[in-house]
Amino acid sequence: MKAFITKSNWLIAQQCLSKAWFTLRAEPEMPSESERFRMEQGQEVGKVARDIYPRGTMISAAEGMTSADVTQARIADVTLDTLFEAEFRAGSLIARADILVRHGAGWHVLEVKSSFSDTSSMNGLVDDLAYTVMVLRRAGLQVEKASLLLLSRQYRFGGEAQTLFDEVDKTNDVNVRAVDFNRNADGVVQALFGDSQPAAVLLSACRDCDFFESDCLGVGLTHTVLELPGLHHTKLKRLSSLGIVDLSKIPSDLALNECQESAKAAAVSGAAVVKLGLRSALAAVSWPCHYLDFETVALVLPLCDGHGCHRQMLTQFSIHHRDGFGSELGHQEYLAEATRDCERELALELIEALGDSGAIIVYSHFEGTRIRALRDAFPDLIPKLQAILDRLLDLLPIIRDYIYHPEFKGSFSIKKVLPALVPDLSYKGLSIADGDTAITRFARMARGEISGDAVLTTRKELLNYCRMDTLAMVRLHERLSELAT
Repeated sequence: MKAFITKSNWLIAQQCLSKAWFTLRAEPEMPSESERFRMEQGQEVGKVARDIYPRGTMISAAEGMTSADVTQARIADVTLDTLFEAEFRAGSLIARADILVRHGAGWHVLEVKSSFSDTSSMNGLVDDLAYTVMVLRRAGLQVEKASLLLLSRQYRFGGEAQTLFDEVDKTNDVNVRAVDFNRNADGVVQALFGDSQPAAVLLSACRDCDFFESDCLGVGLTHTVLELPGLHHTKLKRLSSLGIVDLSKIPSDLALNECQESAKAAAVSGAAVVKLGLRSALAAVSWPCHYLDFETVALVLPLCDGHGCHRQMLTQFSIHHRDGFGSELGHQEYLAEATRDCERELALELIEALGDSGAIIVYSHFEGTRIRALRDAFPDLIPKLQAILDRLLDLLPIIRDYIYHPEFKGSFSIKKVLPALVPDLSYKGLSIADGDTAITRFARMARGEISGDAVLTTRKELLNYCRMDTLAMVRLHERLSELAT
């Protein structure tokens, strides 16, 4: 079990004490390749932020001293006015301040985040900062001001460090939350370090909990109420108050919608539910069919001239073609050079590959969103790109409206739908088997971290992954046609 409660543990506890209790005792898992890359990007943003304070001092452990001990020594040194990664311990609580700057008789705490300054998740960032402020004050530091350093939407590739950030003063909001946190801190510490798991409560947070099925409320259940698609929080709260977790035990008066009723029926029967109307929905498909999938890259710090933070850039497409069920499959693909912006070239190749007839089958709204972005970026291509948009046909709403398989487990993601409906087709064995890894590998090529012969290997792996995505749609379309007969 960990010796200290970190910020991560604390914020989890604000959602669910049980989850935080398990997390405190769990063996740390190695982050995935894409998770490591996201962490690296966060570290890069932090480094740029530190460049704004050239007189700052980095805190690290020294011989015979913890980072917290070193922090106290540096705070006592009046010749130092800025500290990086200062660590504070207050009982069982531990926190690090990204940047500490002397402010009057006290200190200004700044937290660096990779979100934009107009983020809709500001409340969560305030909670994040409030935890740090609470621990610092418990450790005896006088905190006068609390701010967030967030990304500016005006920043463009190559800009000065100062232009990357907007400083957002959140002192008032943080003070309110820090007082609330401090009031509950002793109880949280006692609960998390207690010998017994805190009483579990069914919550929205259970959907993303690694312990729900293995150690908590979902143990031993084949299907739970969390599998009901789009279940409103008020209905989930009612089920929680009734102690109902098993999907088969849902009361008849819960007023489920049609999709939720299908999910319940499939779970209880163990068989897929196929509704009338599937055949007519598929009749909207006009042949020849073109099955389209895109891949993109979006990094915190931009890669190309003119690009801003988190700019999503199209990097590749795969298209399978056929004239009808049973006819020979054709295939075309495109993969950008990692060292430059190839979006216009991609757009032109896409227009050529899709021709001017037949349905363009996609899965979800993602491809439509990216084509609209191309349309906005290249006004001279508007007519041809709009014609492509007008031919798009999305399989996801067709599946959502007319089919439910118990193995969907409440999700209509292609990674859930495909193994349920086409179990003989799998991404297993591919060197790149998910979108996050594809983004990471392309980005590492663009940054020169993959080079030499490894570039050719990586490009082949990226093409194989994207090709599998469109083959998956081909096979799903076939399976839907079979189910509609």
